[in-house]
Amino acid sequence: MATCVIYIRGKKKIYLRPNLMTRIFAIFIITLATFSSQANTSFNNPTTETGVEIYPAVVNSELNIDIDDTLANGTVTVSIFNSLGEIVIEGNLGLGLNKIDTSNLEKGNYVAVVRENDEYKNKSSFEVI
Repeated sequence: MATCVIYIRGKKKIYLRPNLMTRIFAIFIITLATFSSQANTSFNNPTTETGVEIYPAVVNSELNIDIDDTLANGTVTVSIFNSLGEIVIEGNLGLGLNKIDTSNLEKGNYVAVVRENDEYKNKSSFEVI
């Protein structure tokens, strides 16, 4: 039966069967992704009292972004990113309800980021189905 050798700090050797090694690696990746996700939400997530509401979480053809009067003095913009981090839609928003056409987007997960005068105000992930 084949084994896998792991060197820890250049000293210890651990011999594992390939199936066990795959499981350990998967657990490590999931744990790393969880910590990364928690770090992003705790440090980069703006407060919800920003005057911006982004909905729904599942979109067919339109994403709604509601901008209230607290952002009346600045330029409000939206950037929509795909799962690769590429900007797929970008534009200015007005006060009140803004409807963003998502019918040309491929099915998948996206993130909408709203800024006022280049300062992050809100972000929300959504899925295009």
